[in-house]
Amino acid sequence: MGKSMIKRLMTLTLFITVYTVIISCHSSKAEDDAKDVSYWTAPSVELSRFESKMVEEWNSSHPDSRIDWKTIPAGTTSEEVLLTAIATRTGPAICSNIFGGFAAQLADAQVLVALDTMPGFWDVMEKRNMANIIRNNWFYNGHVYVIPVYVNPEQIWYNKKMLDKLGITELPRTYTEFFTLLDEVCTSQKVYGLTVDISSKWYKRWFDYLTLYAAAAAGEPYINVKEKEALFDNQAGIAVTEFFFNIFEKGYAPRFEIQDGFQKELFLASIKGAGDITRAKRMYPDLEYVIAPLVVPDYYPVNAPVYTLAESKGMVLFSNAHNKEQAWDFMKWYFNDCHDSLWLELTNYLPAREDLVSNPIFTEYFNNNPNIKIYAEALSYSVPLVLTPQTVEIQTILNRELWQPIIFGLKLPLVASRDANQTIRRILKSGP
Repeated sequence: MGKSMIKRLMTLTLFITVYTVIISCHSSKAEDDAKDVSYWTAPSVELSRFESKMVEEWNSSHPDSRIDWKTIPAGTTSEEVLLTAIATRTGPAICSNIFGGFAAQLADAQVLVALDTMPGFWDVMEKRNMANIIRNNWFYNGHVYVIPVYVNPEQIWYNKKMLDKLGITELPRTYTEFFTLLDEVCTSQKVYGLTVDISSKWYKRWFDYLTLYAAAAAGEPYINVKEKEALFDNQAGIAVTEFFFNIFEKGYAPRFEIQDGFQKELFLASIKGAGDITRAKRMYPDLEYVIAPLVVPDYYPVNAPVYTLAESKGMVLFSNAHNKEQAWDFMKWYFNDCHDSLWLELTNYLPAREDLVSNPIFTEYFNNNPNIKIYAEALSYSVPLVLTPQTVEIQTILNRELWQPIIFGLKLPLVASRDANQTIRRILKSGP
């Protein structure tokens, strides 16, 4: 899947350029006159509840600029589906399921509008209290191509029943303390220690290896985009590689998949995002767990804050949209306080803004949802995904050279970290 997507992205710019020249000569009058703004969103039950309400509200008050909404059609990945739709000019004007790396790839292909050039952009960012988030994390080649809708930081969940059974009240901070706990719990209760996804899907590394890397590196990125350097063989990278290597070597994670293993109480711990809370409540209402910061290497300073990685998806405007002004009006309307309150209530995902804990409009929600508040409080020490158009290729190599080999004991940690770093560095140096 990763290789297929990479090939598509490498040829997308040329294909679109040629196709645009051809198709522009055959544009139908119906397309030129169309007023509806096509809008695609993630195929998620929770998110669709929110989006349907937004679209209904907008359409009832904007009959001359209606939103034609649907979820992204089924396919291998959302990115694959969108690439096909873009190339065939069957895609949307707006899409709200775009991660930063994919936005960078689309920007390189010149199919996205630089949103900071649209009227009133910074006013919207200031009103939503996300201007600093944008300035610090979302510029690519001098412009902003995607507005983040939500952030989903990761923390560790521990099974409360297992902890109570052994009288454990102090949770581990370091890798050594974590393994000491696993030695006790896994031996006495016949369970695994940590859920680890063994698949080689490129995006899965956001939720295990790269999450713990963010913690081990105190929030420093795993790629230096400006210098085109990979950092997987530094102190943090090697420590995280050794951690996962030992998890499998000691038998604290199986080399096969157990669906919902933590929820079924077959594991002591699992790395989970804020978005997992809703699913767990719906499907496993009796599950009891304790949320804690990620574990860190033994060298990590005792009083230093623990960082985490926060997946984020955002909204983009495609440059071939024939109704950009109407689309931009909808986007400006979409990002406001009252909508974010409803978003939290219906999705339980955290809006991408700086004032979640301090803004009184969210107080009642967090009082009723203390577990999600834990994630909101962690946002101060959450770092975004590295904004590089080579995300898919980087993480595909990470799987091949590091992840799969350490899971199955084919490489020692130092070798796996070195091999991954050297290969990814070559890709970065030869890239755009």
